Amino acid sequence: MKNLCTIELLTPKRNETFKSVREEEVATMIHSIWKQSEQGARCVDLTKFLFSLTLNIVSRMSAGRTFSDHEFRGGRKFKEIMGEVMALADAFVIADFIPLLKYIDLQGLCRQMKSLHQIYDEFAEKVIDEHINRRSQKAEEERGVKDLVNIMLNMSEAGSHSAEIKVTRLNIKAMILDMLIGGVESSSTTVEWAMRELLRNPCAMATTQQEIESVVGLDRNCLLKESDIKNYEYLRCVVKETFRLHPPGPLLVPHQSTQGCNVGGYHIPTRTRIFVNIWAMGRDESIWDDPYHFKPEIFIGKNIDFRGQHYELLPFGTGRRGCPGIPMGLSVTELTLAQLIHCFHWTVEGEVNMDEMYGLTVPGKFPIFSRPSWRLASKFPG
Repeated sequence: MKNLCTIELLTPKRNETFKSVREEEVATMIHSIWKQSEQGARCVDLTKFLFSLTLNIVSRMSAGRTFSDHEFRGGRKFKEIMGEVMALADAFVIADFIPLLKYIDLQGLCRQMKSLHQIYDEFAEKVIDEHINRRSQKAEEERGVKDLVNIMLNMSEAGSHSAEIKVTRLNIKAMILDMLIGGVESSSTTVEWAMRELLRNPCAMATTQQEIESVVGLDRNCLLKESDIKNYEYLRCVVKETFRLHPPGPLLVPHQSTQGCNVGGYHIPTRTRIFVNIWAMGRDESIWDDPYHFKPEIFIGKNIDFRGQHYELLPFGTGRRGCPGIPMGLSVTELTLAQLIHCFHWTVEGEVNMDEMYGLTVPGKFPIFSRPSWRLASKFPG
């Protein structure tokens, strides 16, 4: 599955084909925020808006349509299901340390996982069946629709004639789940932390707005495009600084040594589970000057990238085990942040709450409520 994602599904070229999806969904979110502000809303729940945005983008990329809160039986909402999945993924499992207890399910985790699996499996089966039915009705026309489920169904059909590619129904369901878990909360949380930092650092907010304004102005009769992002160096520095202080996951996916070795004067025995704490690396005073303060300018003029080549900044890991979804996640993060900053002035009452909540990702403990004020010269552009 990792090779399939890297070679076929999440390549930069494939990511480019979904550019219109991202631009449409971000524009829809901006319009919803603008509409609320025009109707006199004092504050908007940015956390809720950002989660809905990334869910819509990921669902359209994966299945060609947005997922509603009525997809799961029992009327359970997407955010609720996702929260339970993430909680199970980072739960402390006693049986990991006392193997004999795995037959008892002392904590009830296996029972909970089986229940969630059944709920998710019904949902994924429905999504796949929808695609198969449309393909049978529209034949070649439907095969041209390039959401990821359709792409994998094409590969599944081709796999019957090829020994190299064998994509099963189980692979497709796993891909949908991986996209939802890896793509929704991580992207929305990153944009949310960037907004929190900019709200409590008004000079950085003003600098970012001025940079965008100097390129496109305030009277442009359309919203920003992804193609504009390459012109905004300071905005990209804001994203890097957010990754440094608030990486999508505080710990990289754990690795296990296949044989004993020595690293930095320490002996690592065979089959040792190893965690890389990138949250701590971003606050290491031996690497960064004044590491606890948000200073995007530290990246200006420096060739520090976060794709795994510079070990002081590894939000997505590195090497073969690095995150294959970097192009998608970065595109969503940069475009969303640029639109929010360019289209609105943002104000909060009192101090911005920066408390964190423990998990596989580290979201803010409380939602972020902020008051938007339209910046552009004209009303919402068409």
